[in-house]
Amino acid sequence: MSFQQPPQPAYILHSRPFRDSSLILELLTPEHGRIGCVARGARRDKQRRQQALQPFSPLLVTLMGRGELKTLGPVESAGSAYWLRGRAVYGGLYVNELLVRLLPVGESQYQVFAAYQELLQGLKALTGEDAGELLAPLRLFELKLLNELGSCPPLDYCAASQGQLESGTVYRLQRETGFVPIYRAGEDAQRADDFHGRELLGINSALRGGPLAPDLLAAAKRLTALLLGPMLGDKPLQSRELFRQVYGKK
Repeated sequence: MSFQQPPQPAYILHSRPFRDSSLILELLTPEHGRIGCVARGARRDKQRRQQALQPFSPLLVTLMGRGELKTLGPVESAGSAYWLRGRAVYGGLYVNELLVRLLPVGESQYQVFAAYQELLQGLKALTGEDAGELLAPLRLFELKLLNELGSCPPLDYCAASQGQLESGTVYRLQRETGFVPIYRAGEDAQRADDFHGRELLGINSALRGGPLAPDLLAAAKRLTALLLGPMLGDKPLQSRELFRQVYGKK
């Protein structure tokens, strides 16, 4: 008899055809994080595919099997789908691709799941007409994801003094140790990995639940790019390429 897990909340991150009539789905669940499954016959059942197996729809899924690739059993709706508009759709697709690329398989991700739901709620409220609307919610989600993966150094901690960052000091990100103070002579150009203490403290406050102020967006983008780059490698993100094809450069 096939092992069957209790129903659990899930979102579909990605789907691809499998054999003649099935799909392979990448799911995000709180208890098992990213997990793959086969939806047998899903491509034959158009109504099921259109109504249930869509991204940004909260689901209750039953998974069967003991291997890494499960079999999808009964699927129920767990609430209304998050209907995203315009550019917000591509923001959602970008985050889905990040999760597929970065999350390990089978590890619980309760905080990531909660952050994902919060992001979808935020994206749903956007008009989708201006790419600028996406900047703050996407940067905050990236930071939360990096934090949960243990890939973001403490944003309020100086690795050199082993104490609190100073708002008026400039710090450089060193991958192995974290943020260390630097002293630039004259008008030396700021490097991409240099941050003002006030920027890091402001971003840290936003990560703890406050708003990400507009004047922090550029620093937050530099920070997440520095941290995500080595994790993603040289393979381009398809969602970014699709966004550029539709809307031009962001």
